[in-house]
Amino acid sequence: MNKILGFFTIILFSSVICLADGFNGRWTLSSPSGGAVWLKVEEDANGIRGWMMWEIGNVYQIKNIHREQDALIITQPCFRWYMTRSGMKRDQIGEDALRAVIDGDAMTIYLDRKLTDGSKLPTAVMKGRRAAPLPPAPDLKSLKFAAPIELFNGVNLDGWTLTNPADNNAWSVGDGILSNNPELEDGADARQFGNIRSVAEFQDFRLQLEVRLPRGGNSGIYLRGRYEVQVTDSYGKKSVTGLGSIYSRVPALVNAARPAGEWQKFDIILAQQHVTVTLNDTLVVDNQPLEGCTGGALNADDALPGPIYFQGDHTAVEYRNIILTPIIE
Repeated sequence: MNKILGFFTIILFSSVICLADGFNGRWTLSSPSGGAVWLKVEEDANGIRGWMMWEIGNVYQIKNIHREQDALIITQPCFRWYMTRSGMKRDQIGEDALRAVIDGDAMTIYLDRKLTDGSKLPTAVMKGRRAAPLPPAPDLKSLKFAAPIELFNGVNLDGWTLTNPADNNAWSVGDGILSNNPELEDGADARQFGNIRSVAEFQDFRLQLEVRLPRGGNSGIYLRGRYEVQVTDSYGKKSVTGLGSIYSRVPALVNAARPAGEWQKFDIILAQQHVTVTLNDTLVVDNQPLEGCTGGALNADDALPGPIYFQGDHTAVEYRNIILTPIIE
C-alpha cells in the first residue's frame, strides 16, 4: 500500500472508531469549583446508562439521562455536604441540568443550577477527557522497586500539608505517631477539619503503614490523592465495604479488621491502575482494576501522579511507620 494512502487510512479508521464510541466510556472531569467528577456511559441498542461520582460521596447510577441529538442530557439533585459529630450530612440545595457534548475524546459540559429558592445560577462550563482503556492486571511478582522512602519522620510535619490550607488543622505529631483529633460540632455551620497530604507525589508504588482507630472511627488512605482505601472501625461486622476496601469501588474479600484501639497493618500496591491491599497479613483486595477516582479525590485524571493523603475531616485517627517504595517502570 502507498505509504501516504496508508497513513490517511489509519487516520480515517481511527476517526471512525472515535465516532463509533460516542459517549461510551469513562470520563474524567472537573466541577465548576475544581472538584473531581467521574462519569461512565454505556450506550447500546437497549438504551443509555450512566454512573457518576460528583466530588464526594459514592459512585451512583444516574436516574435521569438521555440523548438529544448530539448532546447527553443529565438532570439530578445537587447537595451541600458537611461533617458533624453525628456523621456526614447533606442538604439538597437545588437541581442541576447538565448538557454534555464531545469532540473526539474531549468533553464539555454546560451546567445550569436551579436553587431551591427558585433562583438560577449563571451557566457554568466543565471540561474533561475520555479516560484511557484500563491496562491489564500487572504481574506483581515481576515488579521492580526503588529504594524505600520514609514519608513520615515521626518528629514533625515536614513533608506534609493540608489538602486545603483554609480548613481547620487537627493534625499533630507525638511519640512517633501522626494524630488527628478534630473537635467536631453539629449543625450546617459546623467547623470543617482538614485532610493531610504528602508534599511529594508518586505514580506506582508499594505503601506500608499502621493505623489505629477509636470505636466508631473513620478516616481514609488516598492513593495518588485519588483512590480511597477505607479506614473505618468495622471489626466484627458482616460488611465487606469497611476497613481495607476501596470506597464505593472494590469490596474487601474478607473482613480482616482488628478491634478498635489496636494497631492495624496495611500493605498496599498500586500498579498499572490496579490495586492490591493486604490488611493484617490477610489479602483483602486482589490486584483489582480501578475504574476511576473515589469521593474526596483531589482530581479525576488517572494518568497523573499524586500524593498520599489521609482523611482528617471525620474522626480521630492515628498513623505511624509510613513507608512508600516507588515501583520502577
